[in-house]
Amino acid sequence: MKLIRTLSWSTALAAGLFVGSIAPVGAQQDQKTPDPNITDRDRSAQDPDRDRGKREEPASVTGELTRVNPNSMTFSVEGASGAEMLFKYDERTIVTGAESNVAGLATANGSMVTVTYRNDNAGNMAAKIEVHGKR
Repeated sequence: MKLIRTLSWSTALAAGLFVGSIAPVGAQQDQKTPDPNITDRDRSAQDPDRDRGKREEPASVTGELTRVNPNSMTFSVEGASGAEMLFKYDERTIVTGAESNVAGLATANGSMVTVTYRNDNAGNMAAKIEVHGKR
């Protein structure tokens, strides 16, 4: 009887040690070793959340609204330096002043505007357009 108890405890101890030693190995297998043949650009494409912390802060520019193309959903602003910047807009773009909507933007040519935008893969995407009035 004593032999059976000793074997039972020995078996339980051995099984516990075996199971305990497997858990860290399984946890290590979840970590991926970076492939030296994949560039950072490829890694960004595979994991879009990787660069989430690297997003640029919104920028703004003030200038004269020179052109609006509703078909391509773009507009141009000539800044104080004389440089013209092209922006894209969409239904989420907030417009204040003028007619307070993106459709009213086409009637605001020549007006002073302040554009808050982000530079993304598609170009300068306007988040907010404030129309101040004509020069």
